[in-house]
Amino acid sequence: MTGSSPPLSCQQVDNTLHIPALSCRGGFDFSLLFEELILGILPLGIVLIIAPFRLYHLFWRQAKVVASWLLWAKITAWLALGIVQLVLAVYWARPAATRTQASIAANAIITVGFFILCLLSCAEHLRSTTPSFLLNIYLLFTLLFDIAKTRTLWLRSSGQTDETIAILTSVTVGIKFLLLILEAVEKRHILRKGQSGYPPEATAGIFNRSFFLWLNPLFRSGFSKILDVEDLFDLDKHLSSRRLYSTLETLWDKVPKKNPNTLLFISLKAFKWPLLSAVPPRACLAALNFCQPLLLHRSLAFATEPVNNHTNSIGYGLIGAYILVYIGMGVTMGQYQHMTYRTITMVRGGVVSMIYNKASRLGIKDADPAASLTLMSADIERIVQGWQTIHDIWGNAAEIALAIYLLERELGVACVVPVGVALVALIGCLITLSFVVARQAVWLEAIERRISSTASMLSSMKGIKMLGLKSAIMKSLHGLRLEELEISKKFRRLLVWNMALGWTTRIFAPIFALGAFYGIMHSRGKDSAFDMSTAYTSLSLFALLADPLLSLVMALMTFVGSIGSFSRIQEFLEKDDHVDCRLKPLHASYESFEPKAMVLVDDSDATETASDRSIHRGKSVYHDALTVKNATFAWNVEKEPVLKGLTISIARGSFTMIVGPSGCGKSTLLKAILGEVPCVNGEIRLSSDSIAFCDQIPWHMNATIRESIVAMSSFDKEWYASVVHACGLVQDFEQLPRGDETVIGSKGIALSGGQSQRIALARAVYARKDIVILDDAFSGLDAATEDYVFHSLVGIHGLLRKINSTIIVASSSAKRLPYADQIVVLDKMGYASEQGSLKALNAAGGYVSSFGLGSPEWKSEIDKPSVTDLAQPKILRPNRTEAIKEDPRRQSGDLSIYLYYIRSIGWLPTRLVLTDMTGIWVKWWAISNEEDPNGRTGYYLGIYAMLGAVGMLSLIIGCWEMVINMVPKSGESFHRKLLATVLNAPMSFFAATDSGSILNRFSQDLQLIDMELPVAAINTFATLILCLAQMILMGIASRYAAISFPLVILAVYSIQKVYLRTSRQLRFLDLEAKAPLYSHFSDCLNGLVTLRAFGWQPALEDKNFQLLDYSQRPFYLLYAIQRWLTLTLDMVVAAIAVILIVLVVTLRGTISAGDVGVALLNVILFSQSIKLLVTFWTNLETHIGSIVRIRSFTETVSSENLPTEKDDVPPNWPWGGDIEFKSVSAEYRPSEPVLGDVSLTIKSGEKVGICGRTGSGKTSLIMSLFRMVELSSGSIHIDGVDITKIPRQEIRSRINGVSQSPLLIKGSIRRNMDPNGSYAEKAIIEAIKSVGLYTKIQEKGGLDTDISEVFLSQGQQQLFCLARAILRPGKVLVLDEATSNVDAKTDEIMQRVIREKFCTHTILAVAHKLETILDYDKVVVLDAGRVVESGDPCTLLSTEGSYFSRLYASSMALAEEQ
Repeated sequence: MTGSSPPLSCQQVDNTLHIPALSCRGGFDFSLLFEELILGILPLGIVLIIAPFRLYHLFWRQAKVVASWLLWAKITAWLALGIVQLVLAVYWARPAATRTQASIAANAIITVGFFILCLLSCAEHLRSTTPSFLLNIYLLFTLLFDIAKTRTLWLRSSGQTDETIAILTSVTVGIKFLLLILEAVEKRHILRKGQSGYPPEATAGIFNRSFFLWLNPLFRSGFSKILDVEDLFDLDKHLSSRRLYSTLETLWDKVPKKNPNTLLFISLKAFKWPLLSAVPPRACLAALNFCQPLLLHRSLAFATEPVNNHTNSIGYGLIGAYILVYIGMGVTMGQYQHMTYRTITMVRGGVVSMIYNKASRLGIKDADPAASLTLMSADIERIVQGWQTIHDIWGNAAEIALAIYLLERELGVACVVPVGVALVALIGCLITLSFVVARQAVWLEAIERRISSTASMLSSMKGIKMLGLKSAIMKSLHGLRLEELEISKKFRRLLVWNMALGWTTRIFAPIFALGAFYGIMHSRGKDSAFDMSTAYTSLSLFALLADPLLSLVMALMTFVGSIGSFSRIQEFLEKDDHVDCRLKPLHASYESFEPKAMVLVDDSDATETASDRSIHRGKSVYHDALTVKNATFAWNVEKEPVLKGLTISIARGSFTMIVGPSGCGKSTLLKAILGEVPCVNGEIRLSSDSIAFCDQIPWHMNATIRESIVAMSSFDKEWYASVVHACGLVQDFEQLPRGDETVIGSKGIALSGGQSQRIALARAVYARKDIVILDDAFSGLDAATEDYVFHSLVGIHGLLRKINSTIIVASSSAKRLPYADQIVVLDKMGYASEQGSLKALNAAGGYVSSFGLGSPEWKSEIDKPSVTDLAQPKILRPNRTEAIKEDPRRQSGDLSIYLYYIRSIGWLPTRLVLTDMTGIWVKWWAISNEEDPNGRTGYYLGIYAMLGAVGMLSLIIGCWEMVINMVPKSGESFHRKLLATVLNAPMSFFAATDSGSILNRFSQDLQLIDMELPVAAINTFATLILCLAQMILMGIASRYAAISFPLVILAVYSIQKVYLRTSRQLRFLDLEAKAPLYSHFSDCLNGLVTLRAFGWQPALEDKNFQLLDYSQRPFYLLYAIQRWLTLTLDMVVAAIAVILIVLVVTLRGTISAGDVGVALLNVILFSQSIKLLVTFWTNLETHIGSIVRIRSFTETVSSENLPTEKDDVPPNWPWGGDIEFKSVSAEYRPSEPVLGDVSLTIKSGEKVGICGRTGSGKTSLIMSLFRMVELSSGSIHIDGVDITKIPRQEIRSRINGVSQSPLLIKGSIRRNMDPNGSYAEKAIIEAIKSVGLYTKIQEKGGLDTDISEVFLSQGQQQLFCLARAILRPGKVLVLDEATSNVDAKTDEIMQRVIREKFCTHTILAVAHKLETILDYDKVVVLDAGRVVESGDPCTLLSTEGSYFSRLYASSMALAEEQ
C-alpha cells in the first residue's frame, strides 16, 4: 500500500524545476532554480556562444562610429552591472543566504558574462552602424526574466541577507533597463565621415525596426506635401539592383544543364538568408496564434471560479499574457511580412536585371520588346504575388496540424470530421493546381500578343492617323483584348473554385464536427458535455483551422502561378545569345592575317585620290579597316542566304559606298559588318570595334536633341558645335522654341524626317568612332541640305575625314559615287557583282557605268562655327519629367473608386453577416444545452447548418458573378476607354509623352485590373464586413467593452488619415516610376542594332540599373508602410483584447461565461480577420491605383476631335479634288507655330509639288490637310467643304496618303493591304501586281502570310504602301517625301504607278528630289512655315532669283559639275 508523500516546503520547491511552484507564493510563481538556470544561465549561454563569432566578424570591419559620450556611458553601465553582480554573487555565497544548488555557480557565470558583454558592446558601438541586435534582444528578455526573479526574491526573503540579495537584484534590473535604453540609441548622428548616406532603416535598431518607427519621417512628408520619388529614402546596398543581378547571374551561369525550374531554385538559393530570416518570426506567429484558444479556454474557466487571492493572481497573469500574446502577434506578423517583401524586392531587382541583360544580348529576330515587357510587368507581378505568401505554405500547414491536435483534445474522435472536410478541400485545391500553370501561361501569351500589337500601334501613330486607320486599329486591338479576356475565364473559374474550397472548412467544418461530437457524446451517455468552454474553445480552433486552410489554398495557387512565370522567364533567358561572327582586333587569328592592299586605279581627273587623302591623314590606306573573305550571310541559317560569297576589303580612312537595286541586301551587308547577321561561310574581320552606325530609319530615345547627339559620350562644347554646324542643325535650333533642349519624343516623333536623320548623323559623328556606317542616311534630306551635310562630313575637309574615320555608306542613290574611294555593287541575287573605284567601274561597264557619272568637284573648307550660341540653349531647359500636379486626390484619395467596387459586389456582404451570426447561435445553443441537455439538438444544429449553407451559396454566386462576369466586362470597358483616348489624342500628345508611360497603362495597369484587383476587392469587402460584425458582437457580449469602441474607431480613423495620405502617393509613384524603366527597356530593344554598334550596352545597362533602383524605392517603401499599418491595427486588436480581459477580471461575477465566450471568441476571430483585411486591403489599395491612373488618363488627355467637327459629307466626297488654304496658321502646341498665314488654291486634278529646305514646314502643311496639326486661324476647303467642321477620321479616310516612313501593321499581308476588310482578294492582288511585289509575296505563302516573314526592303515597303493607296477611294493623293528613301529603279516604278493609277487625282507631293516634280502643274516653296513662292515650275525656273530656281540649282549643282 502506497501512502501519499508529504508536501514539499517552499525551500525544497525552489530547489526543483517545477513550473509553476504551486505550493508556494500563492501558486503563481516559478521556482528559484528554474529562474536561475532557464531564465538566467540559458539566455546568457546562448549569447556567449554567439559572441566570439560576432566579435571576429566585427574585428575585420573598419571603425564606423566615433567614440562619443554614448560609448563611455555604455562602458560605465556595463562595468556597474558587472560590479553589482559580483557583489550579488558574494552575498549568494554567504551561509545565511537561502539559496539553491545552482545559486553560487549561476551568479558567478553571470558576473563573468557581463564583463564579456561589455567588450562586445564596445565593438558593436564602434564598428556597426546599427545598435546591437544581440545585446538588445538579450537585455530585453532577461530584463523581463529578472523582474519575475526579483518578485520571487522579495516574496521569499526571510532575513537580512535575503533582503540584501533582493535589493541588489532590483538594482541590477534598474541598470539593465538603463543599458537597454543606451544600447537602443541609434548612432546616425555620430557616424564617422564617409559613413553617411545610409537610409533610415539601415541605421535603425531592433525596436525601431520592430515598430517601423523609421518610417515616421516619410509619413510626415507624405502628410504635409505632394511626394516625388526624390523625396523617398534611398535603397540600402543590399537592395542594389547591380548587386542583386551579380548574385543571381553568377548562380545562373554555374548551372550548365538547366531544368524547367532552375531560375526558381537559384532565386531561392541566391536570397536564402533574407528568405530564411522570416522563418523565426513566422514560427513565433504560429505559436502565438495558438496561444489564443488556450487563453480563451483559461479565461472561460476563470470567469466561473470563485473570487480569492489565488484567482486574482491568475486574473492579473491573464492580463499580462494577453498583452504579451497580442503585442507579440503584431510584432512578429509585421516583421515576417516585412522580411518577405524585402526578399521579394531582391528577387524583382535581380530577375528584371537578368531580363534586360538577356534582351540586350538577343539577336534582332528574337528581340521582341513587347514579349520582354510582358515578362517585366505581368510575369514579375505574378512572382511578387506568389512570393508574398511563400512562408504561409509551411506556416499554415504547421498551424493546421496544431489546430487538429488541439481539436482532438476538445472534441476527441469527432475532430476527424473537420479534418476530413479540410482534407477534402485541400485535395480539391491541389487537383486544380495542376491546371493553374497551363491556363495562366495561355492567358499571359494572349496578353503578350495584345501588348505587342499595342506597342506597334504607339510607334506608328503618325501613319495610323494619316491613313485614317483609327477604326480598324481600334477593332483589331479591342478584338485581341476580348480574346484575352475570354481566355482568362478558364483561369478565373479555377480562382472561384479555389476560393470556394478555401471557405468550405470555415463554414462546414464546425457544422459536421459539432454534429459528430453530439452523436458520439450521446452514444456514450454524456449528454451535457457540450458546455461553454468546449463550445467556444472548439469554435476558436475551427477558426484557427479554417483561416490557415484558406490562406494555404490561396498561397498555393499564387505560388504555383509564380512558378509558371518563373518558367516563362527562364524560357526567355535560355534563348540563344546573339553570336557576333566577326573577328575582332584582339582575335588570335587576326594577328596572323596579312592585310590586303586595296586596288586603286589612277584617276588623274580627280581633284584628290584616296592615296593623296591618306597623306593628309597621316595613315596608310593599305591597312584594311574591314575585310570580308568569301562570306555568306543569312538571317536564318536554315533558309536561303541573303548575301553570297562576298570578298571585300575596305581601307582605313577610306570612303566606301554600297549600291544596288532595291532588295539586293545593302542593309543586310551593313548589319553583317555590325555582326548582326549570321555568317554561314567565310569570315569577316575588323581592325577596330570602335563603330558608329546610323540606320535607315533613325533610332532615337525620348530625350532632348542635345542628349540624343551626345548620347553616352562626354560633352565637348567645341566638338558639339562643330558637329551641329556640319549637320546643318543650327538653323533648326534657331527655329525651335527650346533650341537643342527641345524634347524629341519617343522615336523622334516631334521631329521632321530630315531633322531626325540629321540628328542621328550628328550622333554618329559626335561619337568620333574609327568606323562610321551609314545606311542611306542622306536620303531624307532636301538637295541643298544633303549637299551641305555630305561635304561637311565626308568632303575633303569634312569632320569624318579630319578624324580619319573609315566611312561605309549604303545608298539607294548613285549621285555620291564619284566621291567614293571604293564602290561595292550588289546584285539582286546577293552577290558582289562589281567592286573598285568609279573610274575602274566606268571603264569596265556594268551597273555603275550606266549612271554616266564623272569625276567629283570637292567643296572648299566649311567655315568653322562659333560655339557661343550652342554652348547654352536659348531657353533654359525645363524639367522633362512631368511635374506631379497638386492633385488633392493623391493625398486624400477618391472614394468613388472604392464605391464602384462596392456596388459591383452587390449583396455579397449578406453572407458574411449570416456566417458570423453562428457565434451567437452557438452561445444560445450551449446555454440551452446546459439547461436541457440535448433537448433541442436537431433544431439548433439544423439552423446552424442552414446559416452556413446559405452563406456558402451566396459566396459562390457572388464570387462567380464578379470574377467571371463583372470583372471581364469592366476590363473590357477600361481597355476600350483607354484605347479610344490614345487614338483620339492629338499628335502633340505623343510628342510630349513617353511611349513607355502610355504602354505601361495597357500592360501593367490593365494586368492589375484583370488579375489582382478582383481577388483583392472580393476579399477586402468580405473581410471588412466580417470585422464590423465581430466588433458588434463583442459589444453585444460586453457592454463595457462597447464603451471603448468610439476610442478604437477614433484611433483607426487617425491611423488611416495619416497612412492614406502617404500610401496613395506611394501607390501612384510605384506605378509611375515603372514607366521610365519600361520606356528605356523598349527603346533599347528597338534600337538594339544601333546600341550594339556603338558599344553602348554597358552604359545603358548602368542606366537600367539606375532606373530599376529608382522604381524599387516606391515599390519597397509601399510594402513597408503597409506593414506599418498591419502592426498598428494589430495594436488596436491588442488594445481591444486587453480591455476585454481587464473587464472580465475586474467585473468577474457580473458577466456571464457565455458573454465572455462570445466576446473573446470574436477577439480571436477579429484578430484573424483584421490580418486578412490588412493583407487584402493593402493589395486592393495598391492595385486600385491602376483604375485611378486610367481614369485620370482618360479625363486629362484631351481629344483632338472638337465639338464643332460634326458635319456630314456625301459618300463620294471628295468628288473633284479642289483644295483651298485660306490664311491658314497652325501649331502642334500652343505658342509653337509651324505654319503662318498660308493661302493656296489647288484645282481638281492638279499635281502640286511642295518643296523647301528641311524644317521649312512642308510636312506641317500636309499634316494640316489631314487635321494632324491644330489650325489657330484660317480654314481649309476641299471641294467647297470646310474640313474644320468635319470629323477628322472622316477626312483621313477620304484622303489618300503615302508617307516617308512606310506603315506596316502587325499581321498578314491581307490585313495590311485592307485593314477594314472592304476589298475583294482580286483587287488586292491586282494592286500588289501593279507595283511588282506579287511574285515575292506569292513565294512566301500569299496574302495570308505574316508580313514580317516576307522581308521587304525599305524600297519594297514603300512600293507596298503605294499599292495599298491604289485600293483606297478618294480623289486626293498626298505623297510626303514618299520617294526620298528609294533607289532610282524603285523611284521609277513609283512614278509610273502614280502616273497610271492616279492620273485623275489631285496630287500633293512633298519632294526633296526636285527633278521628280518638274512636270507637275504647280510647285509651292515654303520657308519658315510660310509660302514664299508658288507657280508653274518651268516659269519659276526661268525666273532669275526665284526661290525654286535657287533650290533646283543647288540640287542639280553636282550633276552640272559632273
